Amino acid sequence: MIDTKQLAEYAQHPELALQNLAELLSLLESDDESSMNFANEALENCGPPECKDIDFLLKKVTSEHALVVYWASTLLGRIPGEKIDAPKRVSIQQELCSVISKQSFDLPARERAAWAIGEIGQPNDSVRTELNKQMTGAPPRLARLLQSALSAS
Repeated sequence: MIDTKQLAEYAQHPELALQNLAELLSLLESDDESSMNFANEALENCGPPECKDIDFLLKKVTSEHALVVYWASTLLGRIPGEKIDAPKRVSIQQELCSVISKQSFDLPARERAAWAIGEIGQPNDSVRTELNKQMTGAPPRLARLLQSALSAS
């Protein structure tokens, strides 16, 4: 387990947070509220991860822990779409669509997945079809984020 002093360093130094994404995301599943809070703060302060982190983040998007899904989606959405090759972009957007379609998932995690799709860039036809399906009966904020993702360029 990482100590509080180190977590405070991660929160104050975004480059350290980015170097330790795996550790921070695992702390989100902790029963230690202080560690979870520091991990949240560090992830909030860090910028976009490297493209080399995409596969790791895609695995985390399938977590059963809502906060992990939320942050994995957020981090994927922070990566500039133009830096992601087309096949990987489609893969990311499809995985994020899976998050949105799981009604049992936490609403903020689903909203963040919709936001990330729009940030990554224009979705392909299959993703667009799924996003349109999810618009039906979506809560207002999720519907706005889905609409924004559909109009991404």
